[in-house]
Amino acid sequence: MTGRIRTNETEKPVRVDKLRPWSELPTELLEIIVSCLCDEDNVRLSCVCKNFRSFRAVNQSPWLMFSPAIGGRKGYIIKFFDPSQGKFYFDENIKLSNTFFQCSKDGWVLFSILVAKLFFFNPFTKSRINLPFHGGLPNWLIGYKFALSCVPTSPNSIVFAIGNTDLHGQGVCICICHPGDADWTILKYQNTDGALFKCGDGPVFCNGLFYCLSEFSDNLVGTFDPQNHTWSILPVPSPNIPFLSLDQRRAKHLVESKGKLLLVCISYPENPIVFRLDLTKMKWVEMDSLNGVTVFVSSLSSVSATDVPNVSRNSIYFSKNRFRGKSSYFYSLDDCKYHPAKQWHEARKIPKAGWVQPPKMTHPLFEEL
Repeated sequence: MTGRIRTNETEKPVRVDKLRPWSELPTELLEIIVSCLCDEDNVRLSCVCKNFRSFRAVNQSPWLMFSPAIGGRKGYIIKFFDPSQGKFYFDENIKLSNTFFQCSKDGWVLFSILVAKLFFFNPFTKSRINLPFHGGLPNWLIGYKFALSCVPTSPNSIVFAIGNTDLHGQGVCICICHPGDADWTILKYQNTDGALFKCGDGPVFCNGLFYCLSEFSDNLVGTFDPQNHTWSILPVPSPNIPFLSLDQRRAKHLVESKGKLLLVCISYPENPIVFRLDLTKMKWVEMDSLNGVTVFVSSLSSVSATDVPNVSRNSIYFSKNRFRGKSSYFYSLDDCKYHPAKQWHEARKIPKAGWVQPPKMTHPLFEEL
């Protein structure tokens, strides 16, 4: 039986079998529709017809983004690596010349230009947000670490930077601002523990606080409350980490995962060690499983993700260490083994890189290398 659609009582009914089929919707229109749907509706849309299945937007693996470098036809290129596909992508952008990757959050990257300018750039949308000029502030490029509470387009977004006021760690300098502010707020605190927080891994925002790790002072954890402007060091003993020989180095990364703060310790080829911060008992608790979560760690930015196609769950992906051969690896906590991921760099000098979360998408955003 042929169905009918009535627009109103005065108009002549239109036969459904004379309408254009759903499969003939223009590609551009389908992409706009898909980008506005939640996950559940996205799945339902893909069931309408076979042609729609290829337009299902899925969770994307974080991409490893390398600092802009000379090499493109127009001067500078940004290079990305997608571990879920084992592919490289690149994008030429002359506007990012002489910039330094500082941190990232949900697709936005904080760049600095020499010592005078900071700005956010979204490599997927090409949007840019400038931050206040900081020529009179401490030199950002000498040891300061950055973090962001949420995307800079949010009115609640807070940019956080931390460093030490002297080489002996007797003071901590914290600078904060909101995108759109005319100036930075500079706060200085005495640090009786003598911890050099500028030397640790990048700060992490978790449950309203910025957490900072001191690498050279028994892994002390400092916290900053951006609402009350208070700085404190938690009474948390150092986690139980085996000693390394003098020729080995262990990288330590803070990662926020589902409201929990994780500490991921990596010293290839030794097995990584993962801890969770238990604030009720004020201790680091060693974990033998990530409960299906995948973490991506680097010195510039670390993220966690779930339900990402073609990415190993309960695993740790990390950027390639220098002088460790041609291959990069991820570590699976299920079989307690390293697995080759990709030959990322054959050169001994490895550019700085951080993980960036791309948007859900149905096709590559950039040209493949």
